[in-house]
Amino acid sequence: MPVLSFARRVFTPNRLTRWVLTVLALGFRVLPHVRNKLKSPEGWMDFSVGVATKNGSVAQALVFQGGQCRVVTPIPARVDACLTARDEKSLAELVLLPPSEVMVMMLKNRIRTSGNLAYIQLVNRLVALLAAPLQERILGNASVVSKLSLTDTPAGDRPEGHAGLARRTRHHLTADAEDDPGVRHLKDPYLSRWDLGAFPRIEALLARHLKARPRICPERAEALTAWHRKNGYETKPDGTAWHPVERQGLALAHVLKSKKPVVATDQLLAGTTTSDPVCGVAIYPDTHGTSLWSELDTVHRRELNPYDISPYAKKALHDLFPFWIHRNVREQARSRLKDLTPLEIDEKWVAYFCWKSVGVSHTAPDFHAILSLGTTGLREKIKEGQGKPDLSQGQAHTLRGMSRMLDGLDAYAEALSREAVRCAAEDPNPAREKELTDLARVCAKVPRHAATTLHEALQCLWTTWIALNMENTDTGLSMGRLDRLLQPFFLSDMAQCTSREERNATIEKALELCCAFFLRLTDHMPMSPDIGNHLFGGSPPDQAVTLGGVTPQGEDGVCDMTYILLKVTEMLSIHDPNVNARIHPEKNSVTYIKRLCEVNYTTGATPSLHNDLAVAASLAKHGYPEEHANDWCAIGCVEPTLTGRHAGHTGSILMNLVAGLEMALNNGVHPLIGTRLGPRTGSLKHFTDFEAFFTAWKTQQRFLIENAVTLNNTYAALHAEMRPTPLLSILMDGCLAAATDITQGGARYNSSGTSNIGLADVTDSLLAVKKLVFDDKRLTLSAFKEAVDTRFTQAPQIRELVRNHVPLFGSGSDEAISLCNEITRFLSTTYHGFTNHRGGPYTCGFWSMSQHVAYGALSGTLPSGRLAGKAFTPGLTPEPHASANYLDFISDVARLDPTHMDNNIAFNVKLVPKPGENRQKIVDTMAAYVTAYLGLGGMQMQFNVVDSSTLKDAMARPEHYPNLIVRISGYNAYFVRLNHAQQIELIERAEYGMAG
Repeated sequence: MPVLSFARRVFTPNRLTRWVLTVLALGFRVLPHVRNKLKSPEGWMDFSVGVATKNGSVAQALVFQGGQCRVVTPIPARVDACLTARDEKSLAELVLLPPSEVMVMMLKNRIRTSGNLAYIQLVNRLVALLAAPLQERILGNASVVSKLSLTDTPAGDRPEGHAGLARRTRHHLTADAEDDPGVRHLKDPYLSRWDLGAFPRIEALLARHLKARPRICPERAEALTAWHRKNGYETKPDGTAWHPVERQGLALAHVLKSKKPVVATDQLLAGTTTSDPVCGVAIYPDTHGTSLWSELDTVHRRELNPYDISPYAKKALHDLFPFWIHRNVREQARSRLKDLTPLEIDEKWVAYFCWKSVGVSHTAPDFHAILSLGTTGLREKIKEGQGKPDLSQGQAHTLRGMSRMLDGLDAYAEALSREAVRCAAEDPNPAREKELTDLARVCAKVPRHAATTLHEALQCLWTTWIALNMENTDTGLSMGRLDRLLQPFFLSDMAQCTSREERNATIEKALELCCAFFLRLTDHMPMSPDIGNHLFGGSPPDQAVTLGGVTPQGEDGVCDMTYILLKVTEMLSIHDPNVNARIHPEKNSVTYIKRLCEVNYTTGATPSLHNDLAVAASLAKHGYPEEHANDWCAIGCVEPTLTGRHAGHTGSILMNLVAGLEMALNNGVHPLIGTRLGPRTGSLKHFTDFEAFFTAWKTQQRFLIENAVTLNNTYAALHAEMRPTPLLSILMDGCLAAATDITQGGARYNSSGTSNIGLADVTDSLLAVKKLVFDDKRLTLSAFKEAVDTRFTQAPQIRELVRNHVPLFGSGSDEAISLCNEITRFLSTTYHGFTNHRGGPYTCGFWSMSQHVAYGALSGTLPSGRLAGKAFTPGLTPEPHASANYLDFISDVARLDPTHMDNNIAFNVKLVPKPGENRQKIVDTMAAYVTAYLGLGGMQMQFNVVDSSTLKDAMARPEHYPNLIVRISGYNAYFVRLNHAQQIELIERAEYGMAG
């Protein structure tokens, strides 16, 4: 005992930590391959990072100065960043685990951060360089365990499996277009004579896409940084201040002029988002790019969604990241906010996530403008604006920035044309040589001039799309109503045909071109650190395409290109673009609805379906003109935006509704964090009736909403100062006329959209409290909470009470519907009480991306009976066990008031046909379900038409399912690229057979 006591006194956590930090500091100083990482083109990086434990047993810091490193105690008052471990065990793992796993520890609040996250990322990389051999063994062992667990997953009876899914693609229904007045040239709108086998080029491009591993590309980051190092960021070389839009226009023009022109093998469209011809990862150091800093040496080995990275890219990014350490919106917000609470809550991950730390790209540009006018016509509009006598100096700078951006766009198109000429001269195949020569002509014409053919229109869209992704982070930017955009060009091509053979050949060429376009949209993946695999796992850029619905004048909007793009969606069955289909129950045909259902059956997960009448009801409160409201399109996942007129940033806040509930149960303390996060709303004994407890939840949730809005508005102001978007502004109604950037409120309509996650879980939990504690008085709230805190292990009978005596949302209960509508009304009213930075309202939605899994992993057991760590339901989908009756599910969701949901919903339904069931019967049954749901007033519906046994088989044998797409909550993903928790959540969703 004396020896043990002596050892404890000598080997204290603080002393042990100092020894470890001293060894690390020595390594940083003397090992060249580590020390040289402390120097950037601007010189040595001087900074400090604190290391502490929550209980104060450790408090030290690493101080870097002039290429040296030393350990100091205590932590300096002005430390640049600090890592605080929950306990000594978590602190020890910091050194042993690779950087990706350290990020997971942060997600689970075992490690908390404060200060500039970029410095923490840099130190993590330096530690990883020293501890690489040990970390590689740990990472390798984890990979083996993970693979064993998947291999051992029971595959069930596999009634369909990968062979069955493949059979779905080989059979097609036919139809007549007589009920679709907008379809002019498709005798069979289902285009059943064509399948993927008719397009060997597209088959090859698709195979290349499915096999490719994304490669990190430093091209954008290098060009952007080089321009700013030469020309200044805050000020010009002469010391005068830059106007942000003019600076951004010049810098981004340089990015486009520096961009490598790529014409990929067999492609019909020129250009790539990155320098990789198949799939690359663009880096945005001006927002979240430095979050990858710690993983530069390990990102290619991580278990989920690894990226290839070259030694050149590692060095290039490491050299340029220091320039952006303070020049990104998150760190500027840290210095801008007088009270850091909004940012600190965001960085704890458990309550909300503000997307503007990444970008402002959730909108749909006015592509009609560039298709019809070209950059030449847009320049004329800019010149008209520059000639106005009352133009302010700021407006003049803005218009110059817009003009410079168009210069960059034209320069990139010209480079693509030259590259196509070069490729044509070197290609030995005469047919391909002609294709490339034609492609060179197209690139020389568009986007400088108006497009006149479908090929020109698609190339114009693609070239412009690349430029938009150079300007703004590649997440959520959406195409808008692509069928309506392309229909005039298809009609123009068909008008040149003089025979049936020519018409069929033109339709076939349109299919091939649109396939090539969709596959070009897959040529990039969002940059995501490993923590993103847990928050947004498997999410592609979510480039939404909207089809169908009604025209701005309110007439049937389904046309030839609607069906052509549906055929492309069916043939390719890829995770992006995210296809959304509008349905007007009174205007669109049964033929169209059945085709949407058949494509969902063939692909298993797409397109998403939207009720035009319900969406119109949700938007009515904003007073939009009818023709503009009729012209809405889906953004990112499912969110409605008025095409080309509306800066909606529809994914600005992802809010955890369960966080407020857990805080209400703990008097403002969040149990995972263990400290007070929200206001004191009273101990349990103070809640004498349900209304008092309900008010406590509202108070906590309102507190979180207020802080999220504050952070979002701060980010928005910083985007206007740091990252304006001159090209997106040119393509947004209102900005050119006002000579005002979209980030400064130039768009005709402005709003900010929110997603509120865990609605069914909160409704069911509140209803359980109401029913068992206050109505039936079967137990006290304290007893209920004690059962919840022990995961019902000490009182399983209480969980049974919940399951057997509480009518859940989705069970057909009027009481559940009433409470759910009261919750959505409160949330909608609360958000609408705030104004965003651009002077617009906040909108309220109920979809979740994959945050329902991430937030579920960070939440404890709930009164609803859901256990700690389990995923919430996706979107606003009811709990799987709420009812065995599918009609209860759809009727309860349809009975929710759409006026509370003006940022849309995601309602997930898993329908599973029996093996061998007739295709026509399956489609008819699905169409009947859809029609019934729409008739009841349902707003949105999305299918997974894959049974759980097949999903289990895909977990065990992923090599057989490379293109198995599943619908998460608003977006599609390849099932085999999801994390384990997401896969399990999909498997456990309620599964309904076809009862037609």
